[in-house]
Amino acid sequence: MKLQASELLKSTYRLWLICIVEWLLFLPVWIVLQMYLQSGAAALPWIYTLPLISMAGVMLRQSCNRKWKQLLAALLLGGLAGILAGAFSLREIPLYAGAVISAYLGITSGGHSNRLRIYIAGIAVYFVATIAFARIPLLQPSVAVLTWSGSLCLILALLDSNTSHLHYSSFTGDGSPLPRGIRRHNRLFVLLFIAVAALLAAGAGRALGLFFWHAAQAFFGWVSRLFSDSSRPEPPQEAPPQAMPEMPPAETHEPGLLAMILDVAFYAIGAAALIVILYYGLRWLYRNSGGVWRRFIDSLLSLLRRESPQNNTAYQDEEKSIFTWEKTVQGVREYWRSRTTSASRRDRWEGMNGGREQTRWLYRHWLKNKRAQGYLQRSYLTPQETAVDVAEWNESRKRQRKTQVTDADAASAQLLRVYNQARYGGTEPSEAEVGQLKEKLKL
Repeated sequence: MKLQASELLKSTYRLWLICIVEWLLFLPVWIVLQMYLQSGAAALPWIYTLPLISMAGVMLRQSCNRKWKQLLAALLLGGLAGILAGAFSLREIPLYAGAVISAYLGITSGGHSNRLRIYIAGIAVYFVATIAFARIPLLQPSVAVLTWSGSLCLILALLDSNTSHLHYSSFTGDGSPLPRGIRRHNRLFVLLFIAVAALLAAGAGRALGLFFWHAAQAFFGWVSRLFSDSSRPEPPQEAPPQAMPEMPPAETHEPGLLAMILDVAFYAIGAAALIVILYYGLRWLYRNSGGVWRRFIDSLLSLLRRESPQNNTAYQDEEKSIFTWEKTVQGVREYWRSRTTSASRRDRWEGMNGGREQTRWLYRHWLKNKRAQGYLQRSYLTPQETAVDVAEWNESRKRQRKTQVTDADAASAQLLRVYNQARYGGTEPSEAEVGQLKEKLKL
């Protein structure tokens, strides 16, 4: 009993930390809502209630195991946060929405599997916020807070992705602990990497560069003085010409936020276009030229594909890359075609190729027809078990209605037999047989 209480307490502490990290990841959004929506007369800042509400949602996660319970608890906690922050006007409704979202994230924090997506979204928010906050006078005092919190979020994202990679590489689950030696060595390496990056960002790289530059200047100056003739007098230096009077500087205006975003987008599009042109140009030269140029490219490609020698003599299976540009482009084209085409146009009888696809189409629409009649489909059942379940459901309906066996039941049994043969038996039924079955089922 004590062990279970200790494990529950540890998981609660861990989920509290996750709630605080999620609050930090979207801190720019909370700051904007705080600055523009909450009135200055409020006793408690709304932004500080969000982690408290989220942590309170963690405490309710055991009792709120249903979706409707989670939504109801999130609404109640969000309303409580709005009342504590003194949000009683219509313009402060987004404050209630943000509190409800934070409470819901806290209640469902135990089921968040892929945290890397949340980190990526939060870092993208910080990227946009650092550009916008520096241009908006009301938000400029929060730039320092964003700098520190954004740096902390980057460190946390690096540690989390590194831990996930260690679990994947060592074949351990997310809940199981890592080997102590691997964890200590890896954390030390990551922290050293972060410390070096912080020193370089603080100006250590510039200081080292200036030191080496001045050292090189002093060395070459000493060498030039060593080989120069010291007895020859130096020519008198001429006085520099009198400089022209400078014109008063023109007024400079900082570019706006839209101009800055358009500049970055222009350079990114230009660089991408240049890379594409360079790639296709080199590929055309390789395919249409010969001689020295083709041999040079072949030798360069063989050098890049060369593997480093292995020290061990253990057995290694052959590896072959199955990646091709043609299949990739075809897959992307089919993906966008499926996205842009409506579901009703994709799932048509006329668009099915062969008896196997037609049989699967019949099975899908047969199930859809049964669901429309009131059958509750169980997705964990196999097609054969689904057929038995549908037959039992039909028998219960017949007993209620006191009816006899109809032709539709026989057609359903025939459909399940043909479907199992087409999907698992490897035999493709004829299109005539499938067409007759379609007429019997009236689909």
